[in-house]
Amino acid sequence: MMYDYVIVGGGVAGLNLAAKLRNKQVLLIEEHKNLGPRRCSGLISDRINKFFDLPKSIVEREIYKAHLCCGEASAQINLNSVVLDKEKFETFLLRKAEKNVEVKYERVIKVSDDYHGVVVTTSQGVYRTKYVIGCDGANSFVRKTFVEDEPKKFFFGKFCYSNEKPSDEYKVFFDSKYSDLFAWTAPRRNKVEYGMICEKNLSNKYDTFMRAKNPKETSEDYFGVIPTGLCKCSFSKGILVGNSAGMTKPLTGGGVIYSLIAGKIAARELNKDEPDFRNYEKKCVETLGKEIKKQLFARRIYSKLSDRRKQKMINSIKRERFSIDMDFPMTDILKDKKMKILKSFFGR
Repeated sequence: MMYDYVIVGGGVAGLNLAAKLRNKQVLLIEEHKNLGPRRCSGLISDRINKFFDLPKSIVEREIYKAHLCCGEASAQINLNSVVLDKEKFETFLLRKAEKNVEVKYERVIKVSDDYHGVVVTTSQGVYRTKYVIGCDGANSFVRKTFVEDEPKKFFFGKFCYSNEKPSDEYKVFFDSKYSDLFAWTAPRRNKVEYGMICEKNLSNKYDTFMRAKNPKETSEDYFGVIPTGLCKCSFSKGILVGNSAGMTKPLTGGGVIYSLIAGKIAARELNKDEPDFRNYEKKCVETLGKEIKKQLFARRIYSKLSDRRKQKMINSIKRERFSIDMDFPMTDILKDKKMKILKSFFGR
């Protein structure tokens, strides 16, 4: 059988896109029958409500404020966010996808092209398709096969849960002893999440953070690789969506909303009789790429800040009392009313 599309990877990016395809022969291949290991936290902007009418059982909490901390400095910003049960969310997406596509739980071991299309070889079979869609994460088979490019940076995240009674506080720690990006404590439904994201020295930084916060009765640790910096996401035989293309936020590592946005763009092309993959990439660059570039630039500046400068930035934020767009923070910050924060951030 020749498929129109084979989607490699059944995370949020792959499942969401699969649910949007119509009147096509589509196969989705996911290695893990439980939809894969837990690799990211569940804090997402409430922009997700523009994509789905989520069942209440999926939403663990609504969070409207975050406390930014570095040393003795602290400030509060307003957020519009939700904490999702990621397993339930992915199951929700799977049920939608199963209405449109065939799903197989097999491990992809090779992706190659031939005159007729693409050959996807798994641990259990060989599948032929006109086009392939890479939604297979940081170490994407599809990207490595078809694209001579990769995301600009790779961050690493690690977190665990503590059986503590959660408060309503989401705290973000910018102390360099904890992370070269940030660490956090976040309320979940019946527990507290402790985690961090950084570029270097993950294990040592994580141990330092956990010793300082000393959570009780913790779960196992969860680990994830976070590629960021939009790379080439189209090629003659298909496209990349989500983490495989570096569609994540360099300042926070989050990628769910970007994956959903890219999935919406992709579906418009893939549902055509003659899809234009270059147009998909163009739209992704216009919608996501510019913001990601701005965040990468801000990330480089941030990496050079001392803790003292970070504290100055936080105190400036405290005086302004502002809210921020979690998904497009740099576009938001560059607005005239927030230029004072920007100047503080750049140390001027």
